[in-house]
Amino acid sequence: MGSPESKTKGKAEGARRPLERVLRIHEMVNRGGYPNCSSIAREMEMNRKTIQRDINFMRDELDLPIAYSDSNHGYHYTKPVNDFPFLKTTAEDLVSLIMMRSALAPLKGSELESAVRNSFQRVLSTMQDQVSIPWTDLDQAFSVKSTGLTERDVLLFDRLARAVFDCREISFEYRKLKSDETMQRRLQPYHLTEVDGGWYLIGYDLLREAMRTFAVPRMRNVQVTEKRFVRSQKFKLEDHFAGSFGVWSGDSGNGKKLYDVCIRFRGFAARVVAERRWHPSQEITDLDGKGNEIEIRMSLTALEDIARWVMGYGSLAEAVSPPELREEVARELELAAKQY
Repeated sequence: MGSPESKTKGKAEGARRPLERVLRIHEMVNRGGYPNCSSIAREMEMNRKTIQRDINFMRDELDLPIAYSDSNHGYHYTKPVNDFPFLKTTAEDLVSLIMMRSALAPLKGSELESAVRNSFQRVLSTMQDQVSIPWTDLDQAFSVKSTGLTERDVLLFDRLARAVFDCREISFEYRKLKSDETMQRRLQPYHLTEVDGGWYLIGYDLLREAMRTFAVPRMRNVQVTEKRFVRSQKFKLEDHFAGSFGVWSGDSGNGKKLYDVCIRFRGFAARVVAERRWHPSQEITDLDGKGNEIEIRMSLTALEDIARWVMGYGSLAEAVSPPELREEVARELELAAKQY
């Protein structure tokens, strides 16, 4: 009869799949610090011989440049390793992920939820600089009503994904929401992202010489050119959306206008708004001490999304400032009232 310690170790080893072990070892070696079989085994609660077999597999089968340093008494990579051999993402992977989200509804409430979510996140981690698909809450993801993907959607995503991954310039026709005309655009595509169920392409607009965001469904006649570009290392998605309430972040560049937004909420709207963090810059003040009337303040670089948000709460919300926001909301509500 084995000891409690051996039972625990055996259970731990059985719980860790080979792929998971190899990925953990890769992360530890890539961080530096020269981990050896003994230190890796202790951290992962594994058998030392199992770790040695995994390292041999990484070197002999995956052709990873892993080697043992006698002077540092541990393993290291002899040259940089950016993409893990069998986890390099392709355009086909992205299209598959999009299709998968539409087809997984039957799994809701099943024991496969956790496994699907983990697999999804592992694949996403390999493309996080180029594509973002929020899946922080599996129940919420499965509860979203799917409108279905048309053949055009799949082909378009495939084309855009290839352009992003291969760093190729694209040309396309685009119509702004408030415009009746379609304009020709040329773009260096940096990032595909999903926001509130909609897909958007972010990139450097070659004609306007600035970063821009485009709604994918409104892109037409997309052509991927042979011209390649170097993706700026300064681009960060969080910086691009830093001043936005939703997708639109105003004109790009260092001269972005910053709006000090103040909105007052009453009744149930006050309680709903106070329960969530809507923007990193938000500050909420309880005006009556009971949570029945609040003010929320934010610093934003665009007002389109916040105006629609305010109007969604009807008479329970009042745009206090800036004047541009107050005037926009008043104008739209007045036009809406004339229809009833």
